[in-house]
Amino acid sequence: MGYQGVVNGPTYKYTVGRADVQSIMMGTEMTAAIGLNSWAALAGKQADAHIAGDIAMLEHEVNPVIKALRAHNLEVVAVHNHMLFDQPRMMFLHYYGRGPAMQIATGFRAALDQLGKGKMGAMPMKH
Repeated sequence: MGYQGVVNGPTYKYTVGRADVQSIMMGTEMTAAIGLNSWAALAGKQADAHIAGDIAMLEHEVNPVIKALRAHNLEVVAVHNHMLFDQPRMMFLHYYGRGPAMQIATGFRAALDQLGKGKMGAMPMKH
């Protein structure tokens, strides 16, 4: 995955901030700690796992993220905005999938790889 996750009961959860975006909402800087993040929670077994999560995107990243998720058989549940008067405008996408753990985790990583493209390239992996 390229990111460190945490065990939370029967799930393993990744939370990834958007260091490449400085988002301001109503004069307040939005950070990963208060919701400007993407996450994935995985549960189950190697051969049959579940994944659910949220992707924080700029508007131009929505379609590439959807294509990446769908290419890995992950279902888009909702696309919406969490904030008012945010600059730049951030969109959030909820997704769900079930299948082999490596396949669904690869789908989450493929979606993350769509973030930050354009001016700065894809988000870097952290080790």
